[in-house]
Amino acid sequence: MKEKSESKKNYQELLKKYELVVLQNRYLEKRIQEEVVKNNLKDNILLEQSRLAAMGGMVASIGHQWRQPLNNLSLLIHDVREALEFGEIDDQYIDRFTRESMLQIKHMSRTINDFRKFYKPNKDKSTFSVGDSIEEALSIFSLSLKNHGIQVEFEYRGQQMAYGYPNEFSQVVLNILTNARDAFVQKDIRHRKLCIKIGESGEFVTAEFIDNAGGIEPPLLQKVFDPYFTTRPNGTGLGLYLTKMILEKMNGAISVENTGNGAKFCLSVPKITAAIKQELVSV
Repeated sequence: MKEKSESKKNYQELLKKYELVVLQNRYLEKRIQEEVVKNNLKDNILLEQSRLAAMGGMVASIGHQWRQPLNNLSLLIHDVREALEFGEIDDQYIDRFTRESMLQIKHMSRTINDFRKFYKPNKDKSTFSVGDSIEEALSIFSLSLKNHGIQVEFEYRGQQMAYGYPNEFSQVVLNILTNARDAFVQKDIRHRKLCIKIGESGEFVTAEFIDNAGGIEPPLLQKVFDPYFTTRPNGTGLGLYLTKMILEKMNGAISVENTGNGAKFCLSVPKITAAIKQELVSV
């Protein structure tokens, strides 16, 4: 009887310990889930902050891009008054006026459409051309690069197809372009050049951005992707961090290294076949 009582007592103690471990595991799982939700919320807030900061720059860029067509429209309208006074208005004049006016309006409309498309987030992953996404970012940011005397060489050959979020990838490119522009301005580089190359490496499509802006100080190379780290007087320190986060969300990556007279950022995005394999493995 004594042995049975001891055995029952031991069993009850083990049962209590087991229940305590189960409760602890449930508590830890709940805490982990809460932390995951908090981290996702923090990342979404940082992403939104980065979008808003970039949007401010894009609004200024749209203003610059609209200035010339608005000036052209103003000249065309002014010319109508003079043509009326000198009796030059006929069917041919009206056709030319309509054609040239519509060209300016279409240019302004295209700028707005590019802007809207660029900032519309992708809910689902899809196949996209890395070159086309880079072109879209350049079409929006080209005037800013030109105004700062930055010559862009884009080696765009073939349709290297990747799998991910095309609009977010365009934002990544915009972040890299903005970073290069700011580096040129901050270091007061005279002959400014940015070379963009697309290639393939194993299961990834790669895009390299190589500048001659003097490079990054070696001790800072490992910090450039940290949140809120910046060497710019008015920088947020979010651009490159968000770039890294967006690419990792697509199972891609980003790296940076110094070249002879500048820095090279390399973006890697999975090819369609590699991406499908990764998603099947994760399932």
